[in-house]
Parts: sequence; C-alpha cells; structure tokens
Amino acid sequence: MADEYHSVENKAERTTVFYLLRHGECEGGEILRGHTDVVVSQTGRASMAAAIERLVERHDVEFDHMFSSPLRRCSEFALNISLKNGVPLTLEEGLKEVNFGDWDGETIESLYQNSAQMIESYWKDPWAVTPPNGESMLEFESRVDALWQTILQQYNGQTLLLITHAGVMRHLMANALGVSGVAGFYTQLSLTYASVVKISVFTSPQGHFSKLHWGDA
Repeated sequence: MADEYHSVENKAERTTVFYLLRHGECEGGEILRGHTDVVVSQTGRASMAAAIERLVERHDVEFDHMFSSPLRRCSEFALNISLKNGVPLTLEEGLKEVNFGDWDGETIESLYQNSAQMIESYWKDPWAVTPPNGESMLEFESRVDALWQTILQQYNGQTLLLITHAGVMRHLMANALGVSGVAGFYTQLSLTYASVVKISVFTSPQGHFSKLHWGDA
C-alpha cells in the first residue's frame, strides 16, 4: 500500500523545463516592432542558430515540443528547426510581442520627435500608459499568462522551446521572480538578440514553483 502511495505521489511531482529564445536582429532598422511583421536579418538567423547549437552542445537538450510567435522574425526560424530536427511546432498568438498600436512600425526617432513625453512615460511605467490604439500591459500580460498556464497543463514534465520576443520573455522572467507591475523593472532586464533564458517549473500537489536559471541556459 505504501509503495502504491509513493508511486502516485511521484507522478504528481514533475518538472517542466522551458527554454525561451528571443529572435535575432531584424531587417527594417530602428523601429518599434511590436506586431509589425518583419524578417530576421542574415546576422539574426546566424545568431539564433548559434544559440540553439550552444544550448544543445552544452546541455545535451532534446525538445519535446516547440512553440513560436507567428510573427516571421520568430516563426520562420522555428519552422526550420522543427523540420530539421523533427520536433513538433505550434504557432501561438499568445507569444506575440506587445501591440504598440499607432506606434507600431514607427522609427524610434520619429516617435521621440512627435510623442517624446508620452513614450518616455511609457518606458518608465508601461502599466500606467498605453500606446494610442495599442495593447495595455494588463491585456498583454493576461494573454501571455493564459498561454503559459495552458502549456504547463498540457505539457507538464516535458522540455519545451519557446521562440518569442523580448517583452514576452521579460514578463515570464518577472513572473518566475515573483515580480509584478514594478515600474522600470522590464528595462532592467537585459536581453540581447538571440538571448536564451531557462525557466523550470516544479509541479506538486501543493502547486507550481518556478525557478529562473542564470548563466546555465
């Protein structure tokens, strides 16, 4: 009876490992991308490929499933990796970057020329300011959180690769650290192009417990 109890208990305790990969450098210059659908540059593709190669070589990682933002700067590379390695791929709207509304696709220079005060306020506290006709931070975070919980429920105990954007990754990193709605926090999290972040989630009957891994992703 005791052996049977421990067997059930162990099945209820699993660790799901998420590797988050930011897309590489994009074509189109210094613009606020958001939902603007641009492609990754040749340099960007190379840096993404190198990031995955380092990850596999250092940690002997095998992905059970891949998820990607449907925007081309993520999805084209994701499709290539999926076909090359035979890993199932799902494109998810929830992994898109923040929708910057009227600012989306504009150059950083023009935004500062026309809306300097508002955009500065947005960088300082994006929860207090929403881009014109754009997505609020609460809306953005809600869709990312909803997808995260769905993936965690359906792929519990697996090793997963998410190819996405800096805003999505910063939010998930903040969640893993237990930080919510802190002005200036996102800008303090440095994420260069093709950065890889690892988050593990231990699931037990008591709930989910997240850990953000530094330096070993």
